[in-house]
Amino acid sequence: MLTFAYALLTTIIHLAGAYFRYLPFSQILDQKRTTKLWKALLLWSIAGLVINVLVTNVYGISMLTFKLLFFFGMTPYFILSIILIPRHLSQHFFVIGIQALYAFMLHSLASIILTILYSTMTARLLPLQLTLWLILFLLIYPWGEKLFISLLPDEQFVSDSKLQWYIALLPVSFYVGCIISITNVTFLPELSDRLTRLSIPLFFFIIYSLVHYNSREAVQHRQLTQTKERLTRQLQNLMEHTRMVQEDEKAISVLRHDLRHSYRLIYALLEKGDYESIKKHIDSQKKLLENN
Repeated sequence: MLTFAYALLTTIIHLAGAYFRYLPFSQILDQKRTTKLWKALLLWSIAGLVINVLVTNVYGISMLTFKLLFFFGMTPYFILSIILIPRHLSQHFFVIGIQALYAFMLHSLASIILTILYSTMTARLLPLQLTLWLILFLLIYPWGEKLFISLLPDEQFVSDSKLQWYIALLPVSFYVGCIISITNVTFLPELSDRLTRLSIPLFFFIIYSLVHYNSREAVQHRQLTQTKERLTRQLQNLMEHTRMVQEDEKAISVLRHDLRHSYRLIYALLEKGDYESIKKHIDSQKKLLENN
């Protein structure tokens, strides 16, 4: 029963990671593609759960199974995301690097809490650590959701072929640096060592949040500047249109005045019976209109 619970917790954590990796792309996926993605992820989770149970039955609940299940268990989910989310490969690597660091940070924090509570960390506490991981995940979920929804950098990330891979591999390199140092370590004996391990991803998230915030501010400032320029042009066009309308109204007013004068003159000539003058006046008005 404990073996199944351990395998189930591992599977749920992998699904939570897949969900966070989906969030940055959620706004560009239609309902049909989203449904297809999650059907594939859930179907694999069933197969993954069986594999997790088999591995745990063979090797037991130990740090070896912990590393096997978490270092390699996310790979099928990642491959499915690449296949079913049509985005640049560099973006997928960037997202999985951030998500791996996020998961590593929660694992480190959970182990620190258990070390404080039990004065040590052993294999028998691993199921409890996974439970605590999920609790921490839910507690800071609002911050995590906000982080991952707006995770991807500006358009320069995909437009510059060299820069995009430098940015994409930065969080992955941080993650690799974190796990290399503990690959051959069963359990870190000292609390200070665990705090040091936690500080690496935490430092990265603080720096990234600051850089990402400044980047968003710069983008918003550029958008506001563009909006201001567009509104200024629209205002100028509106003012020019208003001026032309006023000029047309003035011209129409003059035309009305001239027409009234012509009508009065024609009526006066009609009363006198001076048809020759009427004809001359009409001819002069006709020539005036042709010249204009």
